[in-house]
Amino acid sequence: MRIAFVNTSRGWGGAEEQMLAMIPELERRGHVVTIITRSGGPAYERFTRANHQVLPVARTGPAALAAPFRVAARARRERFDVIHCHRDHDLPLGKLLAIVARAPLLLTQHCLPNRPSAVTYGLADRVVAVSEYIANGIRAKLPAIGDRVDVIVNGIDPAMFTDPDCRFWQRYPLVGQRGPLLGVVGAFYKGQEELITMLPRLRDVFPRLTLILIGEDNDRKAPLEDLAARLGVADAVVFAGRIPRERMKDALAGLDLTVSAFRNEGFGLSVVEGLAVGTPFVGYRAGGYPEIVVDERAGCLVGGTHLLEDGIIRMLGELSVSGDTRRKVCQSVAAGFTLDRMVDAYETAYCAIGKRL
Repeated sequence: MRIAFVNTSRGWGGAEEQMLAMIPELERRGHVVTIITRSGGPAYERFTRANHQVLPVARTGPAALAAPFRVAARARRERFDVIHCHRDHDLPLGKLLAIVARAPLLLTQHCLPNRPSAVTYGLADRVVAVSEYIANGIRAKLPAIGDRVDVIVNGIDPAMFTDPDCRFWQRYPLVGQRGPLLGVVGAFYKGQEELITMLPRLRDVFPRLTLILIGEDNDRKAPLEDLAARLGVADAVVFAGRIPRERMKDALAGLDLTVSAFRNEGFGLSVVEGLAVGTPFVGYRAGGYPEIVVDERAGCLVGGTHLLEDGIIRMLGELSVSGDTRRKVCQSVAAGFTLDRMVDAYETAYCAIGKRL
């Protein structure tokens, strides 16, 4: 099967990470995957560096006017069997490619759309949400396409999370022997500010507690630094930047807890990755988290701000008592979210929409 992945996002996030994970597995199964992405963007650079077949498309400047038609001509020659968009803003481009290639169009939606357009979403032959949270949100906002919405949860390759180095942060100059260690992964709009405001109370209980922010977000970094300084906890916040993919298992295993104060997470891939190396999670009972943390020994989900602080304190206290058992439970929960299972489901979806047309 010849598959075109379409994603012209300006940045790099969870959707792009999942594409990067899916493509080698699809190719291992005999499929041919071409990535259609923004020329010169992070996705173009990283997929090219990974030696994948990449077709750049201009999205700004005069060249952007003719770019969709150039890509469409290529799509006609390539004779794709499926066009698979990974961002809803690419559906118009995806539909053009689907028409000229005479192929079905599938959208994977990785976050809950704020104001989805019935016209735009109606272009897709099938919409795949990465969680029931997103699927239910789409169905509520666009009931006319409700019967076209399926759920395929994200998955990880368990082999990437074996034998982690739990001493990762002890060798990190800004962390060293401090602890306990809380870690949050993602762009800095995902509740990091709220977590920093909790640090004074958390440090009353754990004086050397440290919050590690994993991810790059230079536009939002300075306000977080200022907030930490005003609260007197600047020494308790470490900006770790982007951790290379091959070291994420070590970074996550070196934490005592992964945490989040985000209430609208579409799925929570970093939560699954943390569980895979035995690190429990604490966050709000919101977004896609309740679909992952299904065993209270693997984490704690709460309903309010002070409850989140209490949950972190309680979980940290329990870790010293039942660490080995909890790690096994975490790994057992993560075992339900595998890359193999995810790609199996997408193969089934590709075949189903192809037969339906």
